[in-house]
Amino acid sequence: MIAGWWFWRDESAPVAGAQPATTAITTPPTALAPAPALSSARSPASPTPAPGSVAGTPAPDAAVAPDADPHPHPITPAHLRIYRENNLIGALNGAMDVGDAVGLRGLLDQYRSEFPEDPNLLQQGYQIIADCLQYPGAASKAAGQSYFDRERGSILRRFVARHCQLP
Repeated sequence: MIAGWWFWRDESAPVAGAQPATTAITTPPTALAPAPALSSARSPASPTPAPGSVAGTPAPDAAVAPDADPHPHPITPAHLRIYRENNLIGALNGAMDVGDAVGLRGLLDQYRSEFPEDPNLLQQGYQIIADCLQYPGAASKAAGQSYFDRERGSILRRFVARHCQLP
């Protein structure tokens, strides 16, 4: 019913409680001025901010060349280490996907030498997967079951179950 009223109402009828519009525009609207042409030269009234500075704050490094665009998030040695670890894990996953136990063991040795801390126990998971691929049997299946039961939050848990053929 309300929707019908909205569509078929008489718009010329005054609305209850509304003030009649009595003010008229007496001055003509001003025409928009054309936009100034963009140029590489700045006017003397607007000084060029220093590179790396924000509108009126001094630049943190005055030795930066004016045409240089410093990266807002520099690549640090920590970033490079993370990239290297991610690439190595990707290679380990690729060897695991194709069932290359020997290649998986070689990459795992490299991973152990470069990243000995291993807080997520990925090295142990990849070792168990390599054992299940290369030496299928009761011993590797039992090790896989132990890892599967113990490491509930591991990203390798489902791969251990798949490659060790756990129920």
